[in-house]
Amino acid sequence: MTTASQAYAVLRARLEANIPAGLTALRFQNEDEDSNGAVELPNTPVAFAYVEFNTDQQQLAGYGAGRGANLYRNPAQLDVFVFVPRGQGLAVATDLAEACATIFRSYRDASISCFEASVFPGGDGAQLKPPGLRSEVGNYFWAGVEVALFFDQTG
Repeated sequence: MTTASQAYAVLRARLEANIPAGLTALRFQNEDEDSNGAVELPNTPVAFAYVEFNTDQQQLAGYGAGRGANLYRNPAQLDVFVFVPRGQGLAVATDLAEACATIFRSYRDASISCFEASVFPGGDGAQLKPPGLRSEVGNYFWAGVEVALFFDQTG
């Protein structure tokens, strides 16, 4: 049985073990520090990625040997936002995003299956800044990766 946190841990470990050259740090949802221990964005912009994991409602995928043995499929999505210093060009951001996408394309283990890993150009980092929040994110351009996957549970 795979829980949402277990599926996330596997995906996170896969990314951390294969950080694309050019990314200086990884940031994850609901964590203050990046993978280097920094809380604030650096004064001089450098490329980094921010990762979010989201799940959808599970669906019955197969009947087992009675109550507690049915198979449930949990659709999920891993989003990786790659930030690069503004002015470097679209290709720098999308190439780094593509390097992240290849880590997850066709990845499969006993209970997690990744399918599509689509790259899309984003835009000015300031678009992602909540109003009133002080942030250096306006010094960045971003591109995204959207990984469609599912993980299975029994119950």
